[in-house]
Amino acid sequence: MPVLVILNPWADQGRGAAFETEIREAAEPFGGVDMVLTEYPGQAIELAREGVNKGYEVVAAAGGDGTVSDVVNGLMQGDRAAARLGIIPIGSGNDMAWSLDITANDIPAAVERIFNGRQFVMDLARIEDDKGRFRIVDNNIGIGFDAIVVIETNSINRFRGFVMYLMATLRTIAFYYQTPQLQMRFDDELVAQKSLFISFGVGPRGGGGFLLTPDALQDDDRIDTMTVNPIGRLMMLYMLLKVLRGTHTGSSYVTMRKNKRITVKSDMPMPIHTDGEVFAYPQDNVHQVSVASLPAAITVMV
Repeated sequence: MPVLVILNPWADQGRGAAFETEIREAAEPFGGVDMVLTEYPGQAIELAREGVNKGYEVVAAAGGDGTVSDVVNGLMQGDRAAARLGIIPIGSGNDMAWSLDITANDIPAAVERIFNGRQFVMDLARIEDDKGRFRIVDNNIGIGFDAIVVIETNSINRFRGFVMYLMATLRTIAFYYQTPQLQMRFDDELVAQKSLFISFGVGPRGGGGFLLTPDALQDDDRIDTMTVNPIGRLMMLYMLLKVLRGTHTGSSYVTMRKNKRITVKSDMPMPIHTDGEVFAYPQDNVHQVSVASLPAAITVMV
């Protein structure tokens, strides 16, 4: 079975390159893999698309959630992926891998699953903004506070993994507070309110350990959302502890929903992340997005 591995050498703050030899050695008992290393951000999209055109049956992302997301976007042709996805999680958060029970940094186990694992057909999502830009999403989207946390992680170099995301969250709590007025449609339900942020989940976890949408299922043709009401900073800290355990869903400060299509319009520019990477900075002046479920859109080796 021809397999292409796309390795991000900059995964986990530059530690990804060290895994190249281990991945190749782990694949030898199964006939080996072809491997290519990315050289610049977003190149994994191009490499995955080229891999499909060359006839690879499985294209594996060796990196973090951003690398997985790029490979997924490269595999998509219309609303379906043209090849199966493999995941070798060596990044900072590895939330997508966690939801699929693929252990981070266990290279031999991850490689074996690519060849001998079970095929899992899962949903994706598609986000499009008011400027016509779009992105395919495999795990989560955040608008508002949640996206600012992702932006903050780009300035943190002393910490890795979950600690990095936690530090970014605490910084954001300390220095960021915006509650724009939102006009939202959840399928046929219209909602207007101020909100600190909205989290969308194809999967349950983000930020390396935050169970923002803990009830999300990856094969139910629904996008889980958490809309957060305006709350004070002390309450944010309290809710942070609950989110770590996924016990916040019954709180009066949040509203949990499951829908196929959501639109959000804001009276302020919206910072947005997709799968832990920045989709829109505040200065991009995005005021409206639509998010739609793509059911049974990709097959993953798990």
